[in-house]
Amino acid sequence: MGKAIQDLRKEHDAILYVLRILGKMMQSDNSNSETLLRYYGEVVYFLKIFADKCHHGKEENYLFKELINKGIPNEGGPVGVMLHEHDQGREYIAQMSRSFDENNIEGFNNAAILYSDLLRQHIEKENNVLFMIADRVINEQEQNRLFEQFEQHEENVIGQGIHGKLHAMIDIWAESFDVE
Repeated sequence: MGKAIQDLRKEHDAILYVLRILGKMMQSDNSNSETLLRYYGEVVYFLKIFADKCHHGKEENYLFKELINKGIPNEGGPVGVMLHEHDQGREYIAQMSRSFDENNIEGFNNAAILYSDLLRQHIEKENNVLFMIADRVINEQEQNRLFEQFEQHEENVIGQGIHGKLHAMIDIWAESFDVE
């Protein structure tokens, strides 16, 4: 497995972990809706910054373009499917964000369930289909170049110190909702 694909898989693991925590948040009997809404706001921030801008940005701006250059079809092919699902995920994040702004826990939960279901299936397809193709058609040197582009993208998109802040938030959520 190439370095670029390893990086994306590692990020998938972090996203899936956050989705597990989010599931626990939605099931909690937290009587303090103000605290729950604060956590929901943080989750929306994480999904916008890490899952979408950082992770999906790496895929869309670098990996998918490389795959298309290698002859993997976009229209009617796996790249097109992934791009469509990224757009659908953005819609669900926007719904969660609007619900958060309106203090609408039920609306947030509904959008979060749709998002979580979509992303779990999406990650499964990427891990078990698209990334396997990528490892076959993108050689080690090209993966190293992609990884360097990923690192630069991450620095440009989320900036210095934000990665640590995001991981600290995840740790707090995991502890607050007893997720290992």
